[in-house]
Amino acid sequence: MTTAIPALGKIHARDIMKRNVFKLEPTATSEEAVTAFHELQIGGAPVVDRSGRLLGVISASDIARPENMRSGQVDAQRGDYTMGEASPDDDGSYDEEVVFSMEDYSPGVVAGTTVADWMNAEVVTVSPEATLKQVCAQLVKEHAHRVMVVERGKLVGIVSTLDVARSEEHTSELQSL
Repeated sequence: MTTAIPALGKIHARDIMKRNVFKLEPTATSEEAVTAFHELQIGGAPVVDRSGRLLGVISASDIARPENMRSGQVDAQRGDYTMGEASPDDDGSYDEEVVFSMEDYSPGVVAGTTVADWMNAEVVTVSPEATLKQVCAQLVKEHAHRVMVVERGKLVGIVSTLDVARSEEHTSELQSL
């Protein structure tokens, strides 16, 4: 809706971010991470040190990267798993639902590693003061589905594409002011 565009500069990351974020420490085992992803029905989590400083992110797809599957670093104990048909927009990564549905998901490999072994240290971030327009630009530029909101190096929240879509409600409210 084009009428909401002027409000993109009035809403900030702090207004729409999730503040209560599940986080992992780099020393957590990968098995603990995969279990948490499954139990919480999430695809990943930020990795922070004990003081809350953002170190990276880890996702189920980080662990199940095609190169890790092909090299044998990640496999299952009981048989092979069909990863499904490739879709026209297939980027070579495995769908998180498929990863979560794997029984005995890489127990030998995952149990012997830590979150630090699999995390991605290149994190897309914005400040709490970033406007919604800046958040959207960062999401598009980085081809990301979420950005970490960081203040003085510490994680204070996350903004996902769903949060941005929900913010349309806020932009409509601001337009009526």
